[in-house]
Amino acid sequence: MNKQELITALAARRDAAGLSTAQIALRSGLTERSVRNALGLQGNPQLSSLLALVDALGLELQLAPKGFGQSTGADPDYRPVATRVSHAIAQAPASPPYSGKRR
Repeated sequence: MNKQELITALAARRDAAGLSTAQIALRSGLTERSVRNALGLQGNPQLSSLLALVDALGLELQLAPKGFGQSTGADPDYRPVATRVSHAIAQAPASPPYSGKRR
């Protein structure tokens, strides 16, 4: 999911829930202007605003490996169902741990 798809999904959730900009602002602790800007066509919210909006809309943000849940070439109708995102992340190849040292 890219940024624009995420913003579109949040705006659709707002519409489905029948919430006004003022209600979302009250729930999220953001100003009405910030909510309007974040969920607008050119929205580019900061991470803190995004997390507040997600929470205000009754959602949670989860991370998954890129490509997880996409169809496979063998069966285009098959999409794996994520029952535990943490399991998927655990199965993804890990990058070497950060040592904190410059090379």
